[in-house]
Amino acid sequence: MKTRISGKDATNVELEAQKYGPIAIGAPEQAAPTEGGISEKAQVPAVEGNRNSTETRRAPPRVRKPSPQNDQYLAPTSDVEGYRARLQQAFGNTMSDEFVDVMLGKVVEALKPSPFDQLEEATFNAALAIIDSMQCQSELEALIAVEIIATGFSGLRFLRQSHKSMTEEYIGVYGNYAGKLLRLQLNLMQALDRHRRGHKQTVEVRHVHLHSGAQGVVGIVNATGEDHATRDGQK
Repeated sequence: MKTRISGKDATNVELEAQKYGPIAIGAPEQAAPTEGGISEKAQVPAVEGNRNSTETRRAPPRVRKPSPQNDQYLAPTSDVEGYRARLQQAFGNTMSDEFVDVMLGKVVEALKPSPFDQLEEATFNAALAIIDSMQCQSELEALIAVEIIATGFSGLRFLRQSHKSMTEEYIGVYGNYAGKLLRLQLNLMQALDRHRRGHKQTVEVRHVHLHSGAQGVVGIVNATGEDHATRDGQK
């Protein structure tokens, strides 16, 4: 068993990686004609409310992909400017079009490891829906969201490979990598949660037991004459 990648294989991996780049979403009229000579009809995303709630959720941004084999990505509506603004909101309310294009390229790179692989429209839109559900408020949060997508989908891919022959070799190798990737995804989700909380920590006390004759105080208690500077100096 080889313990490291050869120089030739590393060069091929690098050459394949160079085929990926930022994704520019085109207008619907740029769609290539189908076999019948008629381009596909633009799909305008609907805004629907939750049936079990009075709150209204906005539909996530979608992308039209006429063919799973090529890298053509189109807006689902003729209002391309409004659509790009919706993408900017999903990717951390960014003001940079380049950031959106690069992040879309990274999502494609994660979902389509090889340039010869196929990427279905539904798979790409599912990833966008997950990113939109995270409600990113900055470019950093959007980057973590893309990393969560990359590790999650890759982990599921390795998990599928572990079932290929249902033998100990496949389960041990691919299943091991699947577990590592899915644990990394959970760590990234926790990192995103800690980033949003900042340095704050919430402690919930459900039960307080006070025995007869005892006294209890719920809150921050400072000793007499103690201030913030004194406490900081004692740390």
